[in-house]
Amino acid sequence: MFVLRPLLLLLLPLCPGPGPGPGSEAKVTRSCAETRQVLGARGYSLNLIPPALISGEHLRVCPQEYTCCSSETEQRLIRETEATFRSLVEDSGSFLVHTLAARHRKFDDNPDAGGCPSLCAGPGDWKKCGQRSA
Repeated sequence: MFVLRPLLLLLLPLCPGPGPGPGSEAKVTRSCAETRQVLGARGYSLNLIPPALISGEHLRVCPQEYTCCSSETEQRLIRETEATFRSLVEDSGSFLVHTLAARHRKFDDNPDAGGCPSLCAGPGDWKKCGQRSA
């Protein structure tokens, strides 16, 4: 859930609430001023954000009801989210690779009860351990 938090924070301003229905006429005529302000502060061009709610039937990620999300805005959100996700995965993967490499070096340099101490005389002999006959 922590990884999806940036995506949710990006999409929340695009969700104006319940769509058309009994008593929701005020919601349909609501402007996208708040969304324009939030996304404008994030560097989005205000030309990409509609001034009033539009139908989102054609959208894949943004709400498919009445929304402040245009196709162009949705595409940019998708690209930003993919980049954020890749960065998080690369950072986590890099940490894992470095941790495993460090532990592997430590294991190679310091054989212990988990290795084969009866065959290895000392730290330098660990790589020869598998070559010796019992």
